[in-house]
Amino acid sequence: MSKKRKKAVGQVFVRYFVRSVLYVLLLLAVGFASYKTTMFYYKVTGNTEKNESLSKYIKEVKSEGVAEEVSKNLILGTESESGKIKKIVIEICNQQTGNIDYITVPNKLEFTMSYDLYKKLVTANADIPQIVRMDQIQKYFSGESLYQCAQLLLEDVMDIKFSYYTVIPTTVYSEMFVTEKGSGIQKWKKAYKTEMEALKDEKAYKSFFGKYYEKVHSNLAEKEKYKYIDTYLKAVPKQVAFNIVSGEKAGCSFTLSVEETNFLIHKILKNAAYTETNQKEKEKKETSSVGLAIEILNSTKINGLASSMQEKLVKKGFNIAGVGNYSGATLEHTKIIVKEKGVGEDLLPYFNDAQVEVGELSQNIDIRIIIGSEDGK
Repeated sequence: MSKKRKKAVGQVFVRYFVRSVLYVLLLLAVGFASYKTTMFYYKVTGNTEKNESLSKYIKEVKSEGVAEEVSKNLILGTESESGKIKKIVIEICNQQTGNIDYITVPNKLEFTMSYDLYKKLVTANADIPQIVRMDQIQKYFSGESLYQCAQLLLEDVMDIKFSYYTVIPTTVYSEMFVTEKGSGIQKWKKAYKTEMEALKDEKAYKSFFGKYYEKVHSNLAEKEKYKYIDTYLKAVPKQVAFNIVSGEKAGCSFTLSVEETNFLIHKILKNAAYTETNQKEKEKKETSSVGLAIEILNSTKINGLASSMQEKLVKKGFNIAGVGNYSGATLEHTKIIVKEKGVGEDLLPYFNDAQVEVGELSQNIDIRIIIGSEDGK
């Protein structure tokens, strides 16, 4: 091939190469511009539509609350000006049993929301991070969107579906609830408890709810709230209980123990009507299993199940004396065998429908856990 021909081929190659590079750069530029335009649109939309309902973006969001037979009311104590969430309490009102339970959730609760929820919320405001803290979400949403966002986030991290929400200004909230020293549990203030106990009939409660609704904001209509009057009459004061979710403080944030919290919620939903006797039993401190010698046996054919549970419980501070395989038949539900009544109840949150029973154990073992197939799935 002549030098002239080689030169011409080389020029053609360079020309096509440069053209290809330019095309690639052009495509990258268009893609980047499209991305920035989309993000800008979402950001502007998120900021300008901040006060609108999230139902505009998320189909599952219901604007109106529902008066269910067992209602789950998300109570949010918020600052009037900033909208910042200062207090979070879940009220479970059970018309079947007449029980009313309050569960405190620290407002500094921090967690990583599921990718599915994050995808939905980011279309409403592109600035919201996937790792969120409940007392910071007012930076991204306000008004109805803020309350709906709080509901979606808590439903995402806990096994609960709220019936409705109630937003109470902190000035009003402080008249109703007080933080118990040591436990952090939100309880009724004495004056508010006295006021509630003085309500003896339907007429008194309707008047009370009328004044209450003038001070708070709820997506459950006032007349729908009247459906719970009979439950309040039955519950106050003997069938009202106060709890707090399980978790750990880490610096300025709070990390939820999901398993233990969901166990608490399910337990409350299954509780029989509270009586004076079982309330006293309920208030007795459970005997902790921490420090006791625990043996874990695997009754299933899944290898490593006992070792996996050992690792999990050791992280929670329990003392595992040994692991092994169970020589008997495969159990469907995990069995927790203890030497004396009252022990082992704090292990229940780590298993699916486990049962605690008193039985004979060797001298060096206080608790024996026999893992069933339900916990091997």
